[in-house]
Amino acid sequence: MKKLRPWLLILLVFCAGFAGGVAVTRGVIRHFVRQAIHNPTFMRDQIERRIALKLRLDREQRAKVHDVLVDTQRDLQSLREEFQPRFFAIMNKAQTNVAGVLTPEQRRKFEEFREENRHLWQPR
Repeated sequence: MKKLRPWLLILLVFCAGFAGGVAVTRGVIRHFVRQAIHNPTFMRDQIERRIALKLRLDREQRAKVHDVLVDTQRDLQSLREEFQPRFFAIMNKAQTNVAGVLTPEQRRKFEEFREENRHLWQPR
């Protein structure tokens, strides 16, 4: 039993570290996703900052890269607005078809599931 205790302690420490790492990673990812959703320029600013640091851009290059990224973000927003109605029509059709296959009890649970996850697919 004395030989087993150190191994159990090591295993416990390893498991605790793993669980802590998973929890912290989930928290950080959720923070970044929330930031990106609530502040559309957040990701652009992050990308811009990383490019500037990695490539050691001077002030003039930073300004030009900034303009390129702003234009790109504008183009992506336009694309999103163009295709979003079509995307939601496809999603609604799929949900209607899934609901048509379900029993009344399953349909009720499916509706609850949809409500719980509406924030993932509905427009802001």
